[in-house]
Amino acid sequence: MNKFLLKFTAFLLVLAGIVSSCNPECPECPNHKDEYPKDIAFTEYSLLETSCQWVNLPYDEKVLIINSSEELGKYISCMEGNYPAIDFSRYTLLLVSGNVNNSISEIAVKKIKQISVKKFILSIELDLIYKDNTEPWNKAIVVVKLSDESNIILNIIADVPKIIRPITIDWDIEQFFNWALPVCTQCTCFFPDIIEENQDSCILINNTYGFQQICACINDLPPGIDFPKIDFEKYTLVVGKKRTAAFIHFVDQKIIENNTLTLIVQKYSSDGPQWDCVKYHWGIYPKLPDKQFYVEYKYEDE
Repeated sequence: MNKFLLKFTAFLLVLAGIVSSCNPECPECPNHKDEYPKDIAFTEYSLLETSCQWVNLPYDEKVLIINSSEELGKYISCMEGNYPAIDFSRYTLLLVSGNVNNSISEIAVKKIKQISVKKFILSIELDLIYKDNTEPWNKAIVVVKLSDESNIILNIIADVPKIIRPITIDWDIEQFFNWALPVCTQCTCFFPDIIEENQDSCILINNTYGFQQICACINDLPPGIDFPKIDFEKYTLVVGKKRTAAFIHFVDQKIIENNTLTLIVQKYSSDGPQWDCVKYHWGIYPKLPDKQFYVEYKYEDE
């Protein structure tokens, strides 16, 4: 009896193993070969060393999935020769294009991540430099063969330059600077014995002590003009001077912040005297960070 039970039990265990092996795999069960998310290897595809160029790009920030030479040929035009060949039996070309309202110094594909069987995230980083224009961009990469039905989500990483404009200030402060910074006549109030009269300069002032050092007329003000009280915990004062033609006028200004600070001073020319003189500009801004500082003088249409 015991021998029978032992044999029967062994038979049941073998049968259970057979039945288990014949059952289809559970579609919901984890498969270590297909764990998500996972990074996908890629190679950048470029036309730089060819006589070819990209054409008919949509510039819509959507990823085109290209799986044939015929499809790729719709987006490339060559003066001579041909574009680099791709083995579309094994690989897929991903092509993306768009526009930005700045100048682009560099485009880099950071990664492509697969998050499900047919869903991917393509991350592209744009290094932007402020410029008042729209600039197109494109990028292409080659990956292992993907289905035409794959869903490629584009993730654009861009450090967009921040535009900082001067704040509206009290009339008393504006009255002081209008008096202290004359037009085309020598200024005796600012930059005393620090910077030569004809030398261009622009200074960021972040505390009262610095303001008093750059301003020589603190104790010599005419009636009705008060020394301005600026809260340097909240604000930064910018004072600049530039030797230029008398018919050049400064009309606007703004600071562009990315990894540096750049003061853009707008100017225009009019009919007037042909001689040169020193002209001044100033502005009070929200507290500016401690970064390298540059100044550019541009015409309004530049």
